[in-house]
Amino acid sequence: MRRLLLLTIGFGAILWPGPLPDFARRGSALYHGRHALKGKIRGHDEFLPADAVRCANCHEAARGGQLGRLTAPRLDRSLLVDSRQRRGGPPSQYNRQSFCKLLRTGVDPASILIARQMPIYEMDEDQCTSLWIFLTGAQPDAKR
Repeated sequence: MRRLLLLTIGFGAILWPGPLPDFARRGSALYHGRHALKGKIRGHDEFLPADAVRCANCHEAARGGQLGRLTAPRLDRSLLVDSRQRRGGPPSQYNRQSFCKLLRTGVDPASILIARQMPIYEMDEDQCTSLWIFLTGAQPDAKR
């Protein structure tokens, strides 16, 4: 008999068939471009090459300062889950759902559009959850 696992992540729940995948390992592969993501610039119809939409392209470059004239914040648990004021807006914080919404629409938890240089991604729940777990160190709650 096949077992279903209920994952509770952020404020949502996902049914997952069989054993839990290694979300953090997959998130790292997505972040660093070892697994390709599909993304495009907001307002454009064509997808960018996979090498151009790697998260690490801009967010890892932030560790060393600037990538050309483009800077992006270094992503870590504190930046995402601690309540803070962003770009002059009201204090807000991410959860898994708002993080996924940002990646898919370009709108952050305070309903502010992110910089147009950040791609808008076409990704499924597993990919988004994997990135969230990789970046925040969150642990999915598995209930059998």
